Amino acid sequence: GNPGTGKTTFARLLAKFFHTYGVLSKDSFVEKNGLELKAEYMGGTAPRVKSAVQEAMGGCLFLDEAYALMDSSAGVGGAGDAFSQEALRTLLTEVENHRTNLMVVLAGYKEKMGRLLRAEEGLARRFPGRLHLDDYTPDELAAIC
Repeated sequence: GNPGTGKTTFARLLAKFFHTYGVLSKDSFVEKNGLELKAEYMGGTAPRVKSAVQEAMGGCLFLDEAYALMDSSAGVGGAGDAFSQEALRTLLTEVENHRTNLMVVLAGYKEKMGRLLRAEEGLARRFPGRLHLDDYTPDELAAIC
């Protein structure tokens, strides 16, 4: 969804719900931007991804603008540069290795997230659930205010 549609709030509430009902062992929510996980030098990205996963272990790792894990020049069908490949491979490995004690939410614009999921087949398999949050209408915004 677009900015302001409640992606982060929804993910926080979902993580709290899963913790309350014993699915997650910790009531923790770690928020990262996709760009934060990519390093400036070869070999530096995997430790960043692993560190984010370890920080969130038992709770929720929320990756906003997750499409930034894919090189923007990659386009449809390609995950892009070596840093992007390292980030995606490491994330997939960590998600698989910790699937019983970690919730990971990937968030971002619908079209860009679709390109990300098409670029890396493993992401689509490990993140089968999709939820699109529509923009608020002017009437809904007025009611909120």
